[in-house]
Order: sequence, then C-alpha cells, then structure tokens
Amino acid sequence: LTASKDILLRVDAEAGRTRASQVVRGKVVEGELGRQAYLESKVLGRPAPMYMQQLWKSREALRGRRGAFSDREQGQGDYCSVCWKRQGDLVLCADSEDLRWMVEYRAKYYVGCSQECCTTLLSECPKYVLGDPPLPKDLPRRLGAEDAAKVGADALEYKGYCPVTYKRGPKEGQPLQSALLKPEAGAPLHVAEYMGRHFRMLSADLLDAFMRRPQEYADLKLPVKLPFDKVPAKVGELPLIGYLEETVVESMQAALVDIGRVRPRFPAAGNKESALVYLSLWLRANNPLNSRGEAERRAARLEGFKEACGLLTRDAEELAGQLEMEGDTQILPSPVLPDSETVKTFHKTSLVEVHDWVRDNSTPVKKRPDELAANPAGAPPGPGGG
Repeated sequence: LTASKDILLRVDAEAGRTRASQVVRGKVVEGELGRQAYLESKVLGRPAPMYMQQLWKSREALRGRRGAFSDREQGQGDYCSVCWKRQGDLVLCADSEDLRWMVEYRAKYYVGCSQECCTTLLSECPKYVLGDPPLPKDLPRRLGAEDAAKVGADALEYKGYCPVTYKRGPKEGQPLQSALLKPEAGAPLHVAEYMGRHFRMLSADLLDAFMRRPQEYADLKLPVKLPFDKVPAKVGELPLIGYLEETVVESMQAALVDIGRVRPRFPAAGNKESALVYLSLWLRANNPLNSRGEAERRAARLEGFKEACGLLTRDAEELAGQLEMEGDTQILPSPVLPDSETVKTFHKTSLVEVHDWVRDNSTPVKKRPDELAANPAGAPPGPGGG
C-alpha cells in the first residue's frame, strides 16, 4: 500500500506456500491483462474497463473523477446508470477492491451494479451516462443502526407504519388495515431518510425496495381507521383467559381433539369426570418441559388410563368383528361374555374411584442417575407439569 495508489493484493496463505505463490502469479497476470485491455480501449476511443486499474491510478483520481451518477459526497456511493435509465431504479453499486465493474468514459468513472450492467456500459456507455434523465435532486439515504436509533417515534412518517407494505396493499380478501404493519419491539431498525423525512420499513428487503424508488412511497395517505398498536405485556400479568391463550391453548386444542377421538369412560365415573381426568393426564404426558424419563412414565400412565376406560369395548370390538357387525361396537350392554376376564377386571375397577386409581397408578419410579444429575428437583414447571 503506497502513499497514492492501492497496490496491495489480498492473498489467502492458509492453503500453503505453493498455493499462495500460484495465487500471487495469477493476480499479477490479471493485473497485466486488465492494464492491456484498458490501454487498448483508450487507443481505440472506446469506454475502457477499469478492472485492476487501482494498481496504476491514484486514489485522488479515483475519488475525484466520478461521473454524474456518483453521490459519494453524501456518503452514499455510485448508482448504476443502466438500472436508472432502464427501469428508473436507484441501485447503489457495491464497492469492489479490484474495480471489477467500473468503466472510464471521457475521463469520468461510472459503475455498474452487476457484470451484465458493466458489459452494457462498455458497449453502450453514451446511451446510459449522457443526456436526461439525470439522477433526481433528492436521493434517499440509508441510516445506520446508531443514527436510526436516534430517530424518535414521533419523527417517523406514516406513524411508524411501513410504507412499502402499505403501498403493495393487503392480500386478496383482507381489509386495507392488514397492510399497515409496524416492526415488533426490539426488532432491527430499517430506517431511510428522504427529502428530510424519515421512513421505517419492516425488513431489510423492504428497505431495499424503498431505496430503489422512494418517490413512490413519499406521498401516501393513511386510512382514517387505523389498526390498534400492539402493546407489549408480561404473560404473568394477563387475566386467566389471556394467560391460557398465550401458554397452553395449542396443547388444550390437541388434547380435546384426542378426547373426542378416544371418548374415555372410566368404569366408576361419568363422561365429564373421565374426560377431565384424561385431559389432565394428557397435558402431563405431553408437557414439552418433561425430561425423557418423566415423559415415558407419564405416557405409560396415560395409556394405562386409556386401557382402563376401554375394558368393555376392547373385547366387544373383537367379538363384533367375528359376528360381522362391521365394527359397530356397543358400550352397554356389551357382547362380552359374562364370565370373561374383561368383565371381572371391569367389576374390580368399577369399585375404585377414578382419582384413587390415578393416585395408585402414579407411584413415582426411581429415576436414572443421568436424570438425577440433569434435573435433581424433578420435572421443570410448565403447562401440565407436576
């Protein structure tokens, strides 16, 4: 790195001395080929590619001879003249150490945003860098995280709603208010400054869309009826119904679906009591905070209760198939033989209260050493825990 020119070439030397030597030779050859292409184009009076010309051009020349599509004075960079003339898009070109997509024309430097745009500039440079329309007077500026954090909520346009999602409109069949979106609390700030005003977008992709055509989003009008702002609240401070909706509603829905499928009926309890006991056992068995051993034990307890509830229907289904009843089972009276083991077990179980059965079948099993080391206090608290 010299005082006036950048002659430093980056080489990855981790692959070994031989590989590094090959890479260095390759870069030197690329630099010489780039110089020859540049000089040949200059002699022929054509737009000249600037690839690897940082080895010969001074920094002052590279900075001071930018064309009309550069906004480096405002800290933005170079805009692609091809995208601007073709689609009217303001596309900032990425910086490149080797000036891969830069072109010199009439002692001025222009940059394309891609290899395709660079090739277009080399073949038709006057068409895209001369004449109207020039870049607009007001250009958008992307704010960094520090500058964006300084912009207060009252200083944001459209009350902080994303103008890009609002401009694109709602999905089919949805109200207009569904397109009015704000970033969640703590989300990264994507803020742009345009014409002295600040706009906040929902994501980085939407910010890129705004930076391309800011004039399309600068003069929107919000509807009279706006959606309610989301107010952050602690789950523990919610009322009971709100707490259940935020914590166990999905588990409750899955449990109720399973109850409707199984239809548990304990011999000594009614339908309602059996369903409630089944619900509690299901929630304990499917608690995502269970340890592996606790999950296995609670799942076995649930299966035991399910088997106790199906004492009569189990043999009834087998007998119904034998009698070609096409699975049409009967709960009471049952076609189970009176002297079968099922009836004897049913009578024995019917003498036990459902809660007594749960207690008798909930004797804790000695935990494995790995479970005791990972969780000495037992299963962690959570929905259905305990």
